[in-house]
Amino acid sequence: AVVSTQSTGGLEKLQAKSHFLKSKRFAKDATEEQIFCTVPSKIHFNSYKIGETYEQKLKIKNVSTTSRQLKVLPPRTKHFTISKSSGVGEKGAVAPGLSVEYTVTFLPESLGLHQDQLQVIPQGGGITTVPLIGERPPPQLSLPDTLDCGYCLVNGTLKTQFRCKNTGGHGIFQLYPQGVVPEEFLFNDLDPPKFTFEDSGFTVTPTSFSLNTGDEVVIDVEFKHSEVKRSNTKFTLAADNCTFQDYSLTAESQSCNVQIIAVSGGDGTVDYDIRRAESPEQVTINFEDQNPGTTEEKIFIIRNCVDVPLHYHWEICKILSEEEKKESALLSEDANAPFKITPAIGILDPASEASFNIYCNPRNAGKYDNVARLWVDDIPTLLPSGLVLEKYDALRISLTHLTQPHQIKLDPPALVIPGENVIGNMATRTVRIINESLSDTNVKWSCPDGDIKFCVHPETLTVGAGSSRTVQIDIESSTAGDKEAHLTCSLENVDKPLKLFVKTKFRGPRVTIVGEKEDPAIDFGFIHFRPGCSAQRQFEIVNQDGVHAKWSIAEVDHCIDKDYGQSEFQFSETEGEIGPYETRQLHVMFKPHVPRSLKSFLQCSVENGTGNKMRVVAEIQEPNVVLKQSFIDLGVIYVGVPVHNEIVFESLNFADSNFNIGKAEGSDRKFGYIEFEETEGTIYAGGVYSLPFNFTGRESAQIEDFTLPISVAGGKVLAVGFKAEVRGLHIIHETPDVDQIAPDTGIEEITPPVLDFGTTDILTPTSRVLKIINKSHIATSFSLRVVNFEGAASAPPPLTARGLPNLSQQLFRSNTNLLTRSSSLMDSLNKNKKQGDQEYWRSQLSHDKGACFVASPASGYLPGNGVTIVTVHANTDMWGEYNDMLISKVGDLDPVEIPIKLNATNTPLYYKLSNNSRPTVRFGSYPLQEQPVSRTVHIGNQGPEPIRLDWETYNIVPNDKTVVDINFFIGDAFPDKSGESKQSGVREPLIRLGVSPHEGERSTGPFAFSPDQCVIPARGSSKVTLTFDPRYGVGKCGGDYHSYALAYQSLIDNNNTELCTREEGEKVPPLKIMMTGKVEVPEVVVTAEEHGFTFKLMAGIINPRVKEHTKVHKLSLLNGSKLHLQFDMRASLPFTLLDSKTEYTLNPRQKIKLGHGLVLSEKLLGALLGSSRQHFCLQFDKTAGKYIEADEGAVEVDVEEQLLHKSHEVSAADGTVETVVQQVPEKRYHLHSHLLLNYRNGHQQRIPVHSRIVLPTFYISPQAVEFGTCLVGQVSHLTVRLINPSNSPIRWTSTFSGDTSDGEFSISPSSGEFTHADSVLLNITFTAKTCNPSTGTYAFTGSPGNRTLHLSLSGVGSHDERMQRLL
Repeated sequence: AVVSTQSTGGLEKLQAKSHFLKSKRFAKDATEEQIFCTVPSKIHFNSYKIGETYEQKLKIKNVSTTSRQLKVLPPRTKHFTISKSSGVGEKGAVAPGLSVEYTVTFLPESLGLHQDQLQVIPQGGGITTVPLIGERPPPQLSLPDTLDCGYCLVNGTLKTQFRCKNTGGHGIFQLYPQGVVPEEFLFNDLDPPKFTFEDSGFTVTPTSFSLNTGDEVVIDVEFKHSEVKRSNTKFTLAADNCTFQDYSLTAESQSCNVQIIAVSGGDGTVDYDIRRAESPEQVTINFEDQNPGTTEEKIFIIRNCVDVPLHYHWEICKILSEEEKKESALLSEDANAPFKITPAIGILDPASEASFNIYCNPRNAGKYDNVARLWVDDIPTLLPSGLVLEKYDALRISLTHLTQPHQIKLDPPALVIPGENVIGNMATRTVRIINESLSDTNVKWSCPDGDIKFCVHPETLTVGAGSSRTVQIDIESSTAGDKEAHLTCSLENVDKPLKLFVKTKFRGPRVTIVGEKEDPAIDFGFIHFRPGCSAQRQFEIVNQDGVHAKWSIAEVDHCIDKDYGQSEFQFSETEGEIGPYETRQLHVMFKPHVPRSLKSFLQCSVENGTGNKMRVVAEIQEPNVVLKQSFIDLGVIYVGVPVHNEIVFESLNFADSNFNIGKAEGSDRKFGYIEFEETEGTIYAGGVYSLPFNFTGRESAQIEDFTLPISVAGGKVLAVGFKAEVRGLHIIHETPDVDQIAPDTGIEEITPPVLDFGTTDILTPTSRVLKIINKSHIATSFSLRVVNFEGAASAPPPLTARGLPNLSQQLFRSNTNLLTRSSSLMDSLNKNKKQGDQEYWRSQLSHDKGACFVASPASGYLPGNGVTIVTVHANTDMWGEYNDMLISKVGDLDPVEIPIKLNATNTPLYYKLSNNSRPTVRFGSYPLQEQPVSRTVHIGNQGPEPIRLDWETYNIVPNDKTVVDINFFIGDAFPDKSGESKQSGVREPLIRLGVSPHEGERSTGPFAFSPDQCVIPARGSSKVTLTFDPRYGVGKCGGDYHSYALAYQSLIDNNNTELCTREEGEKVPPLKIMMTGKVEVPEVVVTAEEHGFTFKLMAGIINPRVKEHTKVHKLSLLNGSKLHLQFDMRASLPFTLLDSKTEYTLNPRQKIKLGHGLVLSEKLLGALLGSSRQHFCLQFDKTAGKYIEADEGAVEVDVEEQLLHKSHEVSAADGTVETVVQQVPEKRYHLHSHLLLNYRNGHQQRIPVHSRIVLPTFYISPQAVEFGTCLVGQVSHLTVRLINPSNSPIRWTSTFSGDTSDGEFSISPSSGEFTHADSVLLNITFTAKTCNPSTGTYAFTGSPGNRTLHLSLSGVGSHDERMQRLL
C-alpha cells in the first residue's frame, strides 16, 4: 500500500527540507504511487511438515527511472526469516529496471495457520507490504455427524462400514473418545489401535489414517451388546491441522421374536386373525378327512417382530408318546408326515410379515398328529464356554389330519367260466366296480400277455365317490387247454391294485383213425422181399366234433429208417379238411426197401386239435450173404512172386446160398492174375466160409482198378477189390541232416531231395549227406557228378577238410547194421593237417569260380535192399548265392538231378593286424589343437575278385537313444570315382530304402581314411592311411572317441547269372574296423552356491512402482587343470552376469567367485504373456529394446498349466462352518538357457541355467450373488470374498457390465492390491429402481497375467413394504 501525505503546514515544511536537493525534473517521479514492485506479491507456503525448512525467492524490482535506496523490514514471528541474496548496488541503491533478490525461509512448528508480513520501504516512496502465509488447504470429510449402525440381535455382532472421502486438502486424522483428546497430536501410521466403547458396545477401526485430496477410507464400526437396548456414544476426530470434529454413534440390540398372526383356509376363509382378535396360546391347524393322494391347502401369516432379518427353516416333527417322552424330551423330525410348508427355508425381512402355504397330501391312510417348528438360525447365545451361534425354536404349530383308505371292490371278485370253450369262440362276462371312498377314483385295466386274449370295455374310467361302474370282459384263446390269468385293475393313489382272477378251459377239434379191434393196427402180413415188392391196406378217419378241422397223416418221425431217408408208406391223401362229424376212407401202400420185421406207427395230427396213432406191422425177408472184407490191400509185391491170401463169406439169415467166381475186371487186370482152388460152391445158413487164393504180378505197376465179381443166390453179385504195388528196381534219394542218418526204416521219401547247405561263411568247409536207398532186391552201381562248380583237383578231401566224419563208407541194410570200412585216405605225411586242408581247398578253388562241391565217394556199389551214404563237401572263397546240380546215375535208371544251394556270406578281405577277429586301431590321448596323427592299415584279399572299398566313419555317442538308421540310396550308392562305368546285369531301382541297427552317428572327424576309395586286387593286398585329427574338438563324445569305420564293398565287374548271384554296395555287410582316440580339453569347474542354477520368482513383484527386479545367485569357477585358461563368459537376457568384466584368465588351481542373476522386467512379462504357445523361444532385440518370439533363440520357454486345489471356510445358513474346495488355475513359465564360456582355443563350455516364473492367481467366493426381492429405492447389502491363495503380489480392478435402468449395483472397494496370501471382503449393494428383474456382471482382472473372474449379480424390485430390509 502507498502511504499518502496530509496537507498540513508542519508536514509540508518537513518535507520541503528533505526535498530541497531534488531536481525539478524529478518532481513528477516524487508523486508516483509505486517505486518498487515485488514478485511474487504474496509468499504462500501451502505444503509443509513440522521440523523441516522451506524457502521461496522474493524479487524487488525498481520500476522507477532513478536509482533508489531500499529498506526491508523483517518478519515479526519466529517462523519466517529473510536473507538478502544479490542485486543491491553501492550504498544499498537499486538501479532503475534492476531487482534485488531475497530468500524467505519458513520453519513451521505445527501444521496450523502461520501469518506474517514483510515491509518494503523505498527511498521517497510508499511502503509495500508482502504477506507471508503458511497454510495448507484444510481437509473436507464426507462423514455425517451421526453414524447410525442399525440393528442387531442381543450378543450378536453388527459390522457397519462408512465411507469417508476427503474433498479438501491432505490431512492426517486421529480418532479419540470424546473428552480424552490429548494436547499434543499423536498419529500412529504403523499399527493403529482399536477404540472400544465398553459401555455402549462400539468398536471403531481404524483410529488413525491419512487422506490425500480425493482419497477415501472405510471406517469399520462393530457393535455388540448383551442387553436389549439402544446405545449411543460420541467420539472426536482430530486432524493434523489442529482442528477437531465430534461425531455420534447409534445402534440398537434386540431379542428374537416372531408370532403367527393369521390362519385361513384354501378358499380364502379366515380361521382367525390376531389383528382382529386375541391369539390363542397354542395354534392348531386342522385338515378335513380325505383319501390318500388328495391335497388340501391352508395359508398362514407370520410377523417378524424385530428389525433384523432372520434366517429360518421349517421342520415337521412327530408328537412323542408317553414312552418316547421318557426316553427323550426332544422332538424328532417325521419324514413320513403328509404336511409340507412352503417356502421351507428363507429369510424373514425386518419388521415385516411373511405368508406361508401349508399342504396336506397323505399317501397312506391313518391319523396324523404333527408339530411344525419354526427354527431361526444363527442366534448368538452366550454360554460358559463362550459365544456360539445356535438355532432358536421360535414358533410351534400343531397339525392334525385323518386319512381314510380308499374303499373300492369288484363284483364278482373272480370269474370262473364252467365247461369247455372251443377255440375260436369268444366268451363274454361283466364286472361291476364299486367306489365307497370319499373321493373320485381313476381306474385302468391291464391285461396279461399270452395265448389267451382279454378285451375290457372301457379300459380306463372314473368311478365317482359313492357310485359304481360296469365293464365288459371278452375272453378268447388261440390254443387249447386250461387257462388261468389275473386282470389288473390299477387305482390312482392306491399302491396295491385289485386283481380279477379268470379261469376257463379251451379245446380244439378231435379227429381219430378208426380200427376194427380193441387194439387197432394195420397188418401187412409176410412180404417176400424182391425189387418192386409192395402191399396195400384201407382205413378210416372220423371227426368227433361239430367244427371243421384240418388234418394230416404221416408215419411217426422216429420210426422212419434214417439210412433210407424217407417213409416207405404212400397215402391216397396226406392232408385236408374234414367237416363236422364226417368219416373219410383212406388207402396206404407199403413199399419196403430192405427185408426186416416192421413195427411202426401212423399218426393223425389236427391243427389246434387232438388226433391219435395207429400201429403198423409186417415181416419182410430174403437170403443174405455178405463179404467180411470187400477190399484187399496186398501191399508191395514183386514181379513173378505169388502172394497168398483168402476171401471170407458170412450168411446172415437161415437160408443157404450158392456162389460162383467170375472173371477179373478193371483196367489194371493186365498187371497181375489170381488163382483159386475152387471157383464155385455153397455157403451154408448162419455160417462163415473162407476161399483161399494166390495173386501174382506180371510187371511193375500200381494196381488199383482190379475187381473180382462173385455171384450169390437171388441174383446178387458181390465184388472184391484188390490193390497192390508191383515193383521192379526202386531207388530213393534222401538228403537228411547229419544227426538224422540212421538205417532204413522203410518210409519212402516225401519231398524231392535238395542239397541245401544254407548260409555259411566263406573259407569254411561244410558238408551235407546224400542217402541212396535201394528198395528192391536188385544190386546195381551208382555214379555222382557236379555240373558247374566241380572242384579243380581230383583227389578226395582229407578227413579234417570234410566237416563230417567219414560216412561215405558206411553201409546200412534193411535188417542188419553191418559196417564195412574202406582203406585209409591219402594224407600228406610231411605237412600238418591244417596246412594240408588249406592247400587242398586252395587247389579245389583255383578255378576262380568262387565255390566248389565235392562228392565222396563219387561212385560205387549199391546192394539189394541196401543203403549207401555219400558225403557232399562244399567250400567258397567269395560271397554269393550259388546254385548247381548233382547228377546221380543208378543202374539203367534215368539220371536223377539233385539241386545244390549254398549262400556264402562274409568277406574274403582281412586286416593284417594282431587281432583280426576284432580289428582295432588305438591312437591314445592328444590335447586339443594337436597336429593330426596317422596309422597305416594293410588289407588282404583271399578271393578271386578285386574288391573296391568306400570308407565311412561313425562316432559312437553316449546315451544315444536312436534304435535304427533309415538310409535312402539313389542310383549307384557307391560309384567308381576313377570315372570307369560299370555294367551290371541287374537293373536296380532308382531309389532304395535301407534299415539298419543304429550303432553310431555318421561323422566327418576326427578319424579319416586316405584314400576314401581304394581297390584290393584279387588274391592280393593293399594299404590305406588312417588319420586322427585332435583339432576336430570334443564333439558329442566329450573328447573320448570310440568310433568305427565301415568299408562298403563293390565288385569291379559283377555279372550275375542263375548259377551265381552276388550283391554289392549297401546290400553286403561292410568291412568294419574299430578306432579309439581321446581329445583332452581342459575346462573350468563351475559350481553354484546356495540356490544353484535355478531362479524362482513371483511375477507379481513387477508393478507400476517396480519396473524391474534382479535376483542374484553366486557361483564359483575353478581351474582344475595344469594349464592357464583364458576365456570370456556371456549370458543371454533375461539371464545376466553381474560382473562388468567378461574376459578371465585362470592359473592352475585358481578359483574365483562371480554373481549371476535373472532380470525380471515388464518387457519380459509382456513377451511371456503375449505368446499363446506351450513351447517357444525368446531373443532380446537390442535395436528394438524388447524381447521377440522366435522358433530358435538363446532362451527356451516351456509353459506349465496346473490346477490348484484351494480350500476356505464358509459359514452356512444353519450356523455351521463348511470347508469349500475350489480349483484355481495356475500358470508357470520355465526358462532355459546357458552360460557360455568361450575359450581361446575355440572350445565352448555351456552351463545350463533355469528359471521358474509363477503368475499370480486369485479367485472369488461365491461366484454368484442373488439379492432376491428388494424394496424399490432401498439399498441392500451382501458380501463376497476375493482370495489370493499364493504369496505372490497381485493387483486387481473391477468393471461392471449390465443394464442399470431397472436397478443399480455397486461394489466397494472396486480395486486393490494383495501383497501376500490374503483375502478381502467386498461389499455389494443393490438399489432397485423398478419392479423388473435386474442382472449384471462384475469382471475382476488381476495383474500381472490379466486373469479375469466374473461375479454374476441378480435382484428384483418390489413396491411391497414387506420387502423392506433392515440396513
